Amino acid sequence: MNLPDFCVGVTGLNMTDSPAPGVAVMRCIKEGFKNRFTGIGFGYDSMDAGLYERQFFKHVYLLPYPSEGPENLLERILTIHKKTPMDVIIPTLDAELFNFISIRKDLQKEGIMTFYPTKEQYEMCAKIKLHVLGEKADILIPKTSVEKELKKLSAGIENIGFPLMVKGIYYDAYLAYSYDEVYRFTRKIVSRWGMPVILQKYIRGVELDVAALGDGEGGCIGYVPMRKLIITDKGKGWAAVTINDQKISALVSRFFSATKWQGPAELELIKEEGSDNYYLIEINNRFPAWIYLSKAAGINLPYLTVLMARGETVEKNQPYKIGVVYNRGTCDLVFDMKQLEIMNMEGELHYE
Repeated sequence: MNLPDFCVGVTGLNMTDSPAPGVAVMRCIKEGFKNRFTGIGFGYDSMDAGLYERQFFKHVYLLPYPSEGPENLLERILTIHKKTPMDVIIPTLDAELFNFISIRKDLQKEGIMTFYPTKEQYEMCAKIKLHVLGEKADILIPKTSVEKELKKLSAGIENIGFPLMVKGIYYDAYLAYSYDEVYRFTRKIVSRWGMPVILQKYIRGVELDVAALGDGEGGCIGYVPMRKLIITDKGKGWAAVTINDQKISALVSRFFSATKWQGPAELELIKEEGSDNYYLIEINNRFPAWIYLSKAAGINLPYLTVLMARGETVEKNQPYKIGVVYNRGTCDLVFDMKQLEIMNMEGELHYE
């Protein structure tokens, strides 16, 4: 197989109404390299639409589900690496990152470079430990209760009060106004992700989001903050605009200084209604699905991640443009049924 000099692999290729970041990440990288590279896509299901985005990926493969553990993931990636050598891999899903952290050294031994958080950083920013980080970084965190047993749920509800958010350890968040809603949402989350569930005080206000890249030494390569203009029924931003806010800038600086964060991060914030308080609602150990807005605003964070993985020197605190709007749209991907059959049978596809 004749490959160009540089090859980047990206995971997270589902493109539902709550899309994974993988396709947007690869779009940024492709534009950063100006096509002087090969894109490899990794999905978990043959119906992940990004697997058929041949404009971004030359080779696509299926990976074992995260629940199958790091050993199976490593075996699969190294098998792929022998067939399609890659230089850098960027995981983009919360549920898979622990496995990737576990096999980081094994990947690097085989020449696959990475640039994502360490195990300590991963654990520090887990939803169940967010209040500890808040104290360390002097960042406001909504009142939170981590519930490991269903029978103790009522005590957590009484501690938080209504309205409150019911959150899964990886995904899903629901706004509840009553005991019945809390129990209903908890059962729904536990059926997908198991325990624990997180109860968090609902903060009414303006929803903000930050995509950022840490250098691993307490500094920030760059960040892009945005204010959500349209929010879906799942709480996802469907349209947003980049903003300038000095309080967000200070909060981001404290976060990176306290954590020495390495790699991509998403900080979900709310500016409380009727006050000047900014609350950190959640931290995600990867780029958000709207990450192309960073490239459009003049700072291509996924491309810079590849450069950091390569060990290149990258300028810190890079500026971005204010007032850049994104409005998410949908498109229909059309491909031959034979491609779906090949993906189901062989777990891989290769485009000319």
